[in-house]
Amino acid sequence: MQFNEITELERELMSTLKEEYSFYQSLYILVDRQRDLIRIEKDDKLLDLFAEIERCHQRLKKSEERLMLLRTKNPKLFPLAASAPGVRKLVTSITTLVQKNMKLVKENEDHLRARHGRVRSELDGLKNSSKIMVYLRERSDAPLFIDSKS
Repeated sequence: MQFNEITELERELMSTLKEEYSFYQSLYILVDRQRDLIRIEKDDKLLDLFAEIERCHQRLKKSEERLMLLRTKNPKLFPLAASAPGVRKLVTSITTLVQKNMKLVKENEDHLRARHGRVRSELDGLKNSSKIMVYLRERSDAPLFIDSKS
């Protein structure tokens, strides 16, 4: 009886992990697309992509809940089912995908920070040039004295 329960839990766990693996692959594609849009500065498309990633974030929470439900439903059998070679292989694959996703997200954040810095410095430059223009405009209306007699 216990062997059948372990096998059933293992199947359920494998099924859940396969769905999660597929989900993480999709997430990787989304984050990669985000990187491309950031690099070519297609900001109008980024908002839609960020919304998709937010939905993925909510999906991550559901994934955690599903796995916790499996774990709490059979606390004694879960470690045995989780130690099956197929399950471990899927967990390793998911872990690798998560690491790749995190690396891409870090690259995206670094690129956006650099762009933010560039935009900030350009705005500061424009602010300084607008002050100069105001100064020149104020001075252009005043009469110019060329000789020292006036």
